[in-house]
Formats: sequence, C-alpha cells, structure tokens
Amino acid sequence: MAKILNVLIGTIGILYICGQVTYYGFVQLLSTLGYIHAATVADSHKIIFDWVIFMAFLLVIFGCVALVANFIKFQTPHLGLRLIFNIVCIFMPFLHIKNHLTILFEGVFLILFGLYLAAIRKSKLINDKN
Repeated sequence: MAKILNVLIGTIGILYICGQVTYYGFVQLLSTLGYIHAATVADSHKIIFDWVIFMAFLLVIFGCVALVANFIKFQTPHLGLRLIFNIVCIFMPFLHIKNHLTILFEGVFLILFGLYLAAIRKSKLINDKN
C-alpha cells in the first residue's frame, strides 16, 4: 500500500510540476510579446490554474496518507528516503514562490522520486534473484 501511494504522489507531483511549467511558460511568452497583464491573459479561462490547484490538493492529501503508511511500515528498507520524499511532496505546493527556490525544490522532488523508483527497481531485482 505504501509503495503504491508513493508512486501515486510521485506521478501527481510530476503532473503538478507540468501544470506550473505550462502556466509560467505562457506567462513568460506573453510577457516577451508585450502583454502587460500576462498572468491574467495566460489563463483567462482558469483551466491551468484549476489544474494546478487540484493537483496540489491531491498531492497534499495523498502525501499525508502515504506519510502515515510509511510510518506504519517503518521496518522496510529506505525509510529515510520515503519519509523525506513524502515531506517534500506535502510542502511543495505551499512553497509556491516565483523565484529559483521553487525550481530548486521541484528539482529536489524529481531527484528524490527518481531515487525512490531506482530503489524499488533494485529491491525488486534482488528479490527476483532470490
């Protein structure tokens, strides 16, 4: 259950980051084209903004559930990696700042998710050999 939740919040986190990159990409594009109010023009129908808010909500809810599930299964390997990954997932939507700190935090999330997937794959390969 904890493994499924961790992969689920990783996938939701990637979708969240894609929504943010899309929105800020449109804002940057419209700003270079000369639009003064690029942020309001970029998402005038509120589709991207609603997507980001919905993904942030799912990320926090499933992140909290995964954190509890990982605390319950504390004897399994890579507990520290899973807990740090869950904490980063929970706080990622709340650290929404328009500067390089947000990009750094999202990069840390992607690195942790990659490490978690590699740890799952490695443990599965070890278990398959035995």
